[in-house]
Amino acid sequence: MRDMRDIWKKLDKLGRYGGYGGLKTWVLYTLNERPKNGAEIMDAIEAMSYGNWRPSPGSIYPMLNKMVEEGLIKKREDGRYEAVNAGYDNYNVFGGSTGAYTVEGALKEIDSYVSYLEDLPREKVKPYEGRIAIMAERLQKLKEKLP
Repeated sequence: MRDMRDIWKKLDKLGRYGGYGGLKTWVLYTLNERPKNGAEIMDAIEAMSYGNWRPSPGSIYPMLNKMVEEGLIKKREDGRYEAVNAGYDNYNVFGGSTGAYTVEGALKEIDSYVSYLEDLPREKVKPYEGRIAIMAERLQKLKEKLP
C-alpha cells in the first residue's frame, strides 16, 4: 500500500473538493487499496460513507472515462481501474458535464449504465435478462430508423 501522506498530497493538488463534488477524490482513494471495476468503486464509496451515499453509474463511469483520458488512472485489460501516480502532477480539476439532455449526453449515460451492468456478477444481472432483451430490441429498432 502506498504511503497515505503521499496520497493526501496528491489529492490536495486536485483542489478542495477534487472535482465532481469530490467524486474524483473518492475514486482515487478507493483505488489506493487495489484496482477495482466501476461497481466495486461504487460499493467502496458507499461503504466509506456508511451507506449515506452511493454514486450512480451515470456519474461514476463518465468520471472514470474522463480520469483515464486525463492520465490520472488507467483501465486494465481485466476491466479494473488503477491509479497512475504520474497523472496527479498534470491534472486539471475543471471539466464539463456530460449534458444529459442532449443526444450525446443521453448516449454517454446509457453507455455508463451498460458499463455498470457489465461489471456486476452474472447472477445479479440474470434476473433482468428479459428487460435487457426488450431494451436491446428497442435500441435495434432505433438503429434501423437511422438512414
